Amino acid sequence: MNKITLAIAIPLAIVGASVAGAWYTGTLVEQQLHAAISQANASLAQEAPHLKGQMQLVEFEQGVFSSRARYTLSFSVDADAAPLTLAFSDNLEHGPFPPSRLAAGKLAPVMAQSHFSLEQNELTAPLFEAASGKSPLTGEVALNYDQSQSGRIDLAALQHTHAAGTLRTSPASMDFSGSSDRKHISASGQLAEMDFNFAESDSGGPVSVQLRDLSLQADKQENANGFALGPSSATIKRVTIQSSSDQQIELQDAVIEEALTQNGSSLDQTVAYRVGQVRVQEQSVGGVKLAVSARHLDEVAFKALKDAYNQLLLSSLEGQEAGSDTEEEFKGIALALLEGAPVLALDEFSLNTANGEGKAALSFSLRKPAEDASSPQEMAQSALATLQADIKLDKAVISDLATVQGTLEGAASGDVDSQAIAQQAQMMTEMFSGMALASQWVVEDGNALRGSLAYADDKVTFNGKVMSVPEFMAFAMGSAPGMSGLEGDDSELEQYGLE
Repeated sequence: MNKITLAIAIPLAIVGASVAGAWYTGTLVEQQLHAAISQANASLAQEAPHLKGQMQLVEFEQGVFSSRARYTLSFSVDADAAPLTLAFSDNLEHGPFPPSRLAAGKLAPVMAQSHFSLEQNELTAPLFEAASGKSPLTGEVALNYDQSQSGRIDLAALQHTHAAGTLRTSPASMDFSGSSDRKHISASGQLAEMDFNFAESDSGGPVSVQLRDLSLQADKQENANGFALGPSSATIKRVTIQSSSDQQIELQDAVIEEALTQNGSSLDQTVAYRVGQVRVQEQSVGGVKLAVSARHLDEVAFKALKDAYNQLLLSSLEGQEAGSDTEEEFKGIALALLEGAPVLALDEFSLNTANGEGKAALSFSLRKPAEDASSPQEMAQSALATLQADIKLDKAVISDLATVQGTLEGAASGDVDSQAIAQQAQMMTEMFSGMALASQWVVEDGNALRGSLAYADDKVTFNGKVMSVPEFMAFAMGSAPGMSGLEGDDSELEQYGLE
């Protein structure tokens, strides 16, 4: 009898504990939802005050093993228009072991498992139509006992036709996780395909754009002043643009990367754009990179600039005009930023062709202007501490580009003469090199053209020659007429038989 009683008591105890745990979890879930919504509203007010975003928990029905919730997100894009509202329904399985997680082999206990979806209303009806009647946005979020979260957002495949064109996307998804204080966020998203077609504004002819294998990555940690530190990136395997004139441009392995890092009391922001290969009409042009940065940005001053800009934007949306106080505020912030000695740079602008490379770089070191600087020109000159500019162009790049151009023109006319194209490429290389050297802005360095310019302590070093600022300005003004030859001097063209 004792064995039978024990055999019955054990599963009953387990069930009872599970029911009690699930019910207790249900009470915690509502508390966490209210806390999460409060945090979301605080973030909306701080980061996008002009949207006047407001999230609300409008319904909550608690059950033993699950609860139902409904949220609304209202925001304004026009101060004179009524707010727009998105609505979401949510089914929350109570922990510690929600059935859907157990079915997926996820055995770690959680407070709840959320299954949410976008609801259809007047605003979202076109999205539902494009998604063939399904909810275009759904997701799952695990609410952990330490109040951290992790989950996934899914976007349905869309097919939308409009008078302006058509849009088609494959299903997309994004995995994410957030710490309990919402300060650390990481995300990873994928979209396999996106196609859209529209008409050219000038000719009205059709244009087709195809994107393949888009992915997003981000790992951000918010610091004390609300700046999201860390890297993020977006990559696209292929972008194809086809115009009505049968002109096709293809970008392969395109990447955008950015990172905001802490540097003592300053911030460093870097942004880089890369395209592994640019192809025009199936002809390879080369790879392109553009990298820019802003370093030594005083964090306190930059935070003041961010807040002042948000306030100015909010005031303008409310129909308020900026006064003299606002102008003085921005001047003060600008001087505070300059006091931190920021460095603005074009770190790299490069083109890699089949046989060579062209690369340029430019950086400015700034400082707070002298007290006696009154005119804009004096303030600008006083604020410039140093300048460094460098350029290097392999002559082979000129030849490669001329070869591509000649091949495209030949293909368009139905006559591709490789020998003639090679001769023209050589002549173009000699012509461009000769004109560039004649301008004296560059010097010859083997099979490359190279130029450099440095400024510091009121001295200019130009292509290795030290001179004063007035001397350099006199050279620059005097060489201006010669520079126009780079745009197509008739005598030069005639010399090479290219008129």
